[in-house]
Amino acid sequence: MDKAEYKQMCESHGLRMVSDIRAVGMERGYLTVVQYAGKNSVSVSLPAQKGDRKTYAKELKAKLREAFGKSASAAWADQGYVTVFLNTKDIPDVYCQGVTAALDILKNLGFTVPDSCSVCGKSGCDCAVPRGAAYTPVHRACLEGSVAGAQAKAEKNARGGSYLLGALGAFLGAVVGVLPSALTILVAQRIYVLLFIIIPLASYAGYRLLKGRMNYVALILSIVFSVLGVYLLNFAVQLYYVADYYAISFSDAMSLVPAMLGDPEMWLEISKDEDFIKCILFVAVGIFLAWGQISRTSKTDVKDAQGVLSSAVPYGQPQPDGFAYDPADYLPDSGDTNYEVK
Repeated sequence: MDKAEYKQMCESHGLRMVSDIRAVGMERGYLTVVQYAGKNSVSVSLPAQKGDRKTYAKELKAKLREAFGKSASAAWADQGYVTVFLNTKDIPDVYCQGVTAALDILKNLGFTVPDSCSVCGKSGCDCAVPRGAAYTPVHRACLEGSVAGAQAKAEKNARGGSYLLGALGAFLGAVVGVLPSALTILVAQRIYVLLFIIIPLASYAGYRLLKGRMNYVALILSIVFSVLGVYLLNFAVQLYYVADYYAISFSDAMSLVPAMLGDPEMWLEISKDEDFIKCILFVAVGIFLAWGQISRTSKTDVKDAQGVLSSAVPYGQPQPDGFAYDPADYLPDSGDTNYEVK
């Protein structure tokens, strides 16, 4: 089955294409996501409740094997959904003999999908939004409230966020991020470079915690103070070794700090040190791995909330086209997408 055949199959059964490989609609009373998973595979995903894996996994596996042999398998995700994978090569009519058959197996096992809103926890949901591979029920009013809340928070941060407090938070966060590495150096006499990955995240968290203005200054300061934190760690190590070598007291060691801080040759030596270079490289790895977090701004939060709202599909008792309402009613107003934080 190619993508064109997959699309034709889904549309002929009343499912709505939400992407070129994903379709969603009501089938057998379930809000079902059918996804193209390759030339010989289609997946069927449903939202699941906590504890469903323990309750249904073993029996579902047995029933799938009984019905499809090795042509079907199931996987349960911690995000709250179950997915059944079907081999289209071995199932002639993959929808009627595969998708609906898999749903019938779940229904016969007593499997039910959550009907409470993932935002407020109450029932009576009128739409659903993506959650992992499945869609989960939610109230449109809750989604609109999330967008309004994100906008209000962004506007408040734009008006009252402080670069000074943010910088202080980024510095203190970097210090906290450096502490695990400092302890391993002192206790184990070893440098675990993987620990340096957490420094940018800690610096960014400090910036947010002290209410820094959430724009790209947060990213720049998080990176700057992460690098500064590594320098200060290496400086502290140098100070420790000097104090240990000359067997001087802590107060005497601290008296050396001003002279050492003002010594450009010492900073140059630190910059050339092989261990320092490795630490900086792993800070860079941490920045790369955590980019999605440390590059977040207030505008990003608003766009994410609007993106969730725009991805919503109607949810309720299905009509012949598979939906209870006009899908256009579930798209955000045009004014929602023009919001900017200055």
